[in-house]
Amino acid sequence: MKKGLINNVRRPKHGGALPLRRGRRETSAPAPAAPGGPADHGTVRNVWVYAVTAGLDPRRLSGLTGVAGEPVRAVTESGLSAVVGTLGEENSGGTPLSSLLVGLTAIETTGRAHHEVIARLALDVPVVPVRLATVYPDDTTIRVLLAERHADLTVLLDSFRGTQEWGVKMYLEPWADGAGDRTFSTLDGESCQWPCWGRAEEDAERIGYVLSDIAVATRRHPFSFPRPGDRRMVLNGSYLLDAGRAGEFTEVVESAAAMHAALRADVTGPWPPYSFADRQDLL
Repeated sequence: MKKGLINNVRRPKHGGALPLRRGRRETSAPAPAAPGGPADHGTVRNVWVYAVTAGLDPRRLSGLTGVAGEPVRAVTESGLSAVVGTLGEENSGGTPLSSLLVGLTAIETTGRAHHEVIARLALDVPVVPVRLATVYPDDTTIRVLLAERHADLTVLLDSFRGTQEWGVKMYLEPWADGAGDRTFSTLDGESCQWPCWGRAEEDAERIGYVLSDIAVATRRHPFSFPRPGDRRMVLNGSYLLDAGRAGEFTEVVESAAAMHAALRADVTGPWPPYSFADRQDLL
């Protein structure tokens, strides 16, 4: 299957406004409007896209609201549906787009609301999450993109069917930095006197390989740079699992960490497949 990384929340480096990813207006002939859908004459503005899916029952969107409290709806073309919300203009009385993306607090709130829509969809149907702040000028543009990229999106949706994403981070406990003659046990049952970073990192890597054997696909991420007193990260991975193996997966993580006195594991999930959507801008 295709692998790639798509971020749920892209944070600005200096706490400013999040860059808006605004889609282009396509020049090819627009696809016809879906039967029963709203008329689209190129006048709809600021259509925020959450995810792409297939086989969506529109009734599942009833009562679901998006990043600005707007009702969420589906734009459908060629058997695929983009789940979207229409945001207000600056002077229309609705929530302006700019207010959702300026400052860390607003971006975090917007990111959580964006995730909630995707997570609700993922309970019922496979989804390709669309990155935060993806906005198009109208429904017609989105229909054109769904038709053009139908093959790639369909492959991704088929590969995500019946799966969940889980995250695992493993750390060395901070007490070990000044442990002196403190010892810990390794996965082989041997004793190791601190500091022996290499052995602990090797054990974490071995755990990562075991988890990858259980998973359908794996994405490894860079380690965060520790501040003084922080735990040192030695494993940072995302794992796409068949949903039925989630219990087995978490048990392996907990058991492996428990065997190693210097390692602690943080497990998160289940998530929509954020880390496994294609890197290309499919929508």
